[in-house]
Amino acid sequence: MIRKASTIGILLMLSACNLPFSTAPGSEAEATAVPTEPAEPIEVTQAGPQATPEVGESITEPLGAAIVHFEPGQQFLVTNIQMVNQNLGWSIGGLEGASDHVLRTGDGGSTWRDVTPPEPAPSETEAGQSAVGYFLDSQVGWVTYYRASTEPSPGRLRVWSTQDGGENWTASQPVDLEFLGTTDYPPALGFEDAESGWLLAANGPSGMHRYPVYLLRTVDGGRNWEIAIDPFTGGLQSCHKSGIVFADRLTGWATVAECPISAPELSVTSDGGRTWESVPLPPPDKRPTLFETELCEGHSPQLLSPTEGALGVRCSTGLLLNYFYRTDDGGKTWQSTLYPGGTLWLSGPRTALALGQKIYQTEDGGQTWEWIKTVQWDGQFSFVNDQVGWAVARSGDAIALVTTIDGAINWHLLKPTVAP
Repeated sequence: MIRKASTIGILLMLSACNLPFSTAPGSEAEATAVPTEPAEPIEVTQAGPQATPEVGESITEPLGAAIVHFEPGQQFLVTNIQMVNQNLGWSIGGLEGASDHVLRTGDGGSTWRDVTPPEPAPSETEAGQSAVGYFLDSQVGWVTYYRASTEPSPGRLRVWSTQDGGENWTASQPVDLEFLGTTDYPPALGFEDAESGWLLAANGPSGMHRYPVYLLRTVDGGRNWEIAIDPFTGGLQSCHKSGIVFADRLTGWATVAECPISAPELSVTSDGGRTWESVPLPPPDKRPTLFETELCEGHSPQLLSPTEGALGVRCSTGLLLNYFYRTDDGGKTWQSTLYPGGTLWLSGPRTALALGQKIYQTEDGGQTWEWIKTVQWDGQFSFVNDQVGWAVARSGDAIALVTTIDGAINWHLLKPTVAP
């Protein structure tokens, strides 16, 4: 259970008036107080020499000079964070807003080891590149790169995998794609277990409510990837994919947005993503005509099991309403309730956080929501339980890494630094 504010000791908070954002490492902004009861840190050992790629047999082309690791003591900006527990986790980040380095922490995010895979660095004439990663635990993870460009350019998809916390990386069999993603629509990567995973990649510019994509699947830990759907024969080609999640190797959900229809739809697959069925969501009981008059879109799909999950629905026209939809029978029936809005994070069948500039929690399956905190930044959040979490906080061009140990009531600034 998330504790209420009245039970928490006095901690230095990050608020609208004192959040010391830093637009670049080494700024003069002072760090706020660290948690008063910090978790026991795990020793961070010094990174060894940059790893030589263990390349799959099918890769014959030279990979070129790899991205250079940061020097010890270098401060950097975290642009995405995925924590495993209160000490161990991963981040993607770089300098001046870049997202090309992969790092690992053992002390809750204060110091990091640069474990970037040996991806070839772009030449001076090429667009910059950004990393996308998914990390199953403290040892196992996957990373791929895409060009930070809005223009289509043929690319060779390569997914790096590690089984030892980034000490060594293995390159997958390459897959030639016409397009891999843009700064506005980056690829999405996820795994259900150590062997089975998926990658969703954009295929060129969108238009007329068409957002062409590739969906790739792997069943051997990322060594080989197979195209499950393509822009020419597969599903998921209409509307922007606002979220995608798999419960296991077969069952997945995808929410869509920017559609010409007013009723929100959930796309469901039961064969690993090869085929998708559009499932219209029923209107709320108290507003049976809502979808006839308002444009409503789904987001934040969450699956606790193949049959149990939830998602958010945002109605963005006249009424500006948000609904929390949940099912325990695979989407045959739904329960819907009003909620304050924001990205959803489910910690159990009846407990969830609504994450945005206003943070709320529910402990009764969405029937009621309790206000926790108001912040003046947008965040990419990573929680490991209902008390401990992190956020990549953004306000305009400013970016900072913050953490909480009391269920989002108080947030503390971290200054990510490469370990000596």
